[in-house]
Amino acid sequence: MDDAEVVAALRPFARAAAQVLAVLDDPDPFRLHGRAIGAVANIDGVDPKYLARLGALPTELTSRVAALVPLLVASTGVDRKALTLCEQALVVCAEADTVELRVRVLAAVLYGRDVRAASVGGDEDGQTTWLLAELVEANRRHGRVTVRALAVTAQRLGDLLATIDGRTGPLIGGRLVLWRLRKRARRWMREQSAVRWDPRGRQS
Repeated sequence: MDDAEVVAALRPFARAAAQVLAVLDDPDPFRLHGRAIGAVANIDGVDPKYLARLGALPTELTSRVAALVPLLVASTGVDRKALTLCEQALVVCAEADTVELRVRVLAAVLYGRDVRAASVGGDEDGQTTWLLAELVEANRRHGRVTVRALAVTAQRLGDLLATIDGRTGPLIGGRLVLWRLRKRARRWMREQSAVRWDPRGRQS
């Protein structure tokens, strides 16, 4: 893929990631606390045995994502490779606060590319809407994000990244991999924000 094709895939991801990261930042993303486990399991379509662990996720992002992904795979049957791609990208782009920066840090850290992050056209709005459709529908119907809605959303995000990623076979996930990626993302962000000054105090 050329850089424009990479950007065309990463921009919808980066836009959708803001809402997914907001869900992950919620101390109780599935609104499990104080609710009957059986009722939640029926609505979410998952085995109740997973809900206690889903309701006790770590608070730090890298640890939370690392714990969440295996539970989403086990409880809903979504594709593990797609969720592994998604978790890696979410941890990386969590270090940036704009769509353009998220696209650039994703391209640099995950794919070794230095890209221009401006929109390259195409149906970016439509793609972003489709990526988030399950979250929107769950909130509309149930007033909260369901386990299955987040799992399907993560799979859609991961499937989008699979169009860029050339790796075959299973991917290695887990907290250590995510920690290393987050460290690389933070280093890249520091390098981008570094300001050099000449002896007369002018920015160079």
